[in-house]
Amino acid sequence: MAYITKELIDEIKSKNDIVDVIGSYIDLNEKNKALCPFHDDHNASLSVHPDKQIFKCFSCGESGNVISFVEKINGVSFLEALKILADRAGIKLDVKETKKTNTKYDKYYEINDTVNKYFKNNLISNEGKEALKYLNERDIDKSIINEFNIGLATSNKLTGILESKYDIQDLIDIDIAKEVNGRVFDTFQNRIIFPIIDENNNVIAFSGRKYLSEDLKENTLSKYSNTKDTFIFKKSGVFYNINNALLNIKKSKEIIICEGFMDTIRMSSIGYKNVVALMGTAFTKEHLDLIIKYKCRVVLNLDQDDAGKNATITIGNELIKNNIDTTVIVFDDYKDSDEYIVHKGKDLFDKAYNNRISFVDFKFNYMKSKKNMTDSLEVSKYINEAIETLDLIDDDILKELKIKELCNEFGIDESVIRNKLTIKDVKKNEVKKEVKNRRYNKYDISEIRILYLMLHYDDVILYFENTLGYLIHENMSLLAYKIVEFMDAYGYFNYSDFIDYIRDNEVLDNTLKEVMKYHNSDEYTDSELEDYINTIKKYSIEKRVNTLKKEMNETLDINKKIEIAKKIEDIKKEVLKW
Repeated sequence: MAYITKELIDEIKSKNDIVDVIGSYIDLNEKNKALCPFHDDHNASLSVHPDKQIFKCFSCGESGNVISFVEKINGVSFLEALKILADRAGIKLDVKETKKTNTKYDKYYEINDTVNKYFKNNLISNEGKEALKYLNERDIDKSIINEFNIGLATSNKLTGILESKYDIQDLIDIDIAKEVNGRVFDTFQNRIIFPIIDENNNVIAFSGRKYLSEDLKENTLSKYSNTKDTFIFKKSGVFYNINNALLNIKKSKEIIICEGFMDTIRMSSIGYKNVVALMGTAFTKEHLDLIIKYKCRVVLNLDQDDAGKNATITIGNELIKNNIDTTVIVFDDYKDSDEYIVHKGKDLFDKAYNNRISFVDFKFNYMKSKKNMTDSLEVSKYINEAIETLDLIDDDILKELKIKELCNEFGIDESVIRNKLTIKDVKKNEVKKEVKNRRYNKYDISEIRILYLMLHYDDVILYFENTLGYLIHENMSLLAYKIVEFMDAYGYFNYSDFIDYIRDNEVLDNTLKEVMKYHNSDEYTDSELEDYINTIKKYSIEKRVNTLKKEMNETLDINKKIEIAKKIEDIKKEVLKW
């Protein structure tokens, strides 16, 4: 965890004019307006305000300062965005490292880190000559070895070295060692080692590949041997190479998913730095959750044999059900990308990547290849399977195009296909209509407008604090409280600085976006503001009166009823004075 002073953040912002920075990413017109890159914009909804050093989109509600723009446009963290801007301004970041938070797994990460260094050292030692020769024969050079931290497990030596420093049971728990009949052995022996490293650069597991000629002939040994599931490693929820690929995934907003380590390594070696591999398992909910978190499109690049194509269809079905843009790389002659690139070269693979097809087209083509399309019954089966696929598509335009294609190809009336899709489509449209018809009431509008004006005028913050001090909804009230808190802490309010102040709070960020999306007029009158304040007050009073009425209905004590009625009357008289 790194700590950077507010003064340094302010300096970085001051030396990166927001118009210049945003203009280097997107085209700004003479009025500093542009198509918003954060939604499908056709109306130049994004506006940059050089006087306030902020941007805001009046359509989707995205807003912020120069740092948050770089964060969002590149899909990087606050610190990564700060580093980009510091480098741009020629500022050296004086990062003070705080002590790393201890976790119960730290000892396991430490062991794996030590083991990884041991494996890497083995590869460049005398014992690594044959392994290096094998890697070089597979066109894996020193730069690739270093990028992927490739190492070597030799004969049964590691456990003996580690037991003087670490508890044997800890070694067994994370599968560095195995106990058999009371004796402890190294889990990985005589194998080239590929470490598995997580998003936070922790070594969490290892995969070993046999390479010795006698082992390659021996069928009793699996080609790959992986760490079993442990406290820190769950194979079903991990992407290989995510440590190297994550930043490039965020920047490109695309993830390429391969089937094997060598496909990933080979693709990375020719410039595809956003590539990962499944860990020899099926595509799981954990994998899907990661992709949703990364907010990226997916390129599937699994093996080109039937098993790989079936896996592509299984994964693609899950992705399109979740409305994730999915395409597939297709090529002939070779089973996987590793072989294809080695034999055909970068240029032809680039062509295959650039000519990738939509997942739906890939699936339709594959289903068709497995049918006798001269047989009416087989054609009928294909069309019904195609309709099942259409049911998975959440993109209405894509679905419409595929319906028309299917009808034109086979001369089928559209009503036949649409009737089979009607039930699901009606349910989807009902949900969409319900969301579309959602409206703000007068109380929602009042508190959103109050917040918008507080973000733009110091005197509105003071007026709110002195006359009201609360809002109806919890998230809105929290945002108002943070605005007041910032003003009290620094003696001024600046929207650009406030973005940094709340950057780690997702609730506040979403609330801010809602406020900026709904109201966009900076002008107001005192009477308008007072009306909004009084509307919120009246809501609170009505709520209080309703509570008293309920209390009065529930009591049988006549004196209590009279007392409550007087309270209600007094409240109403107070309201009339407004």
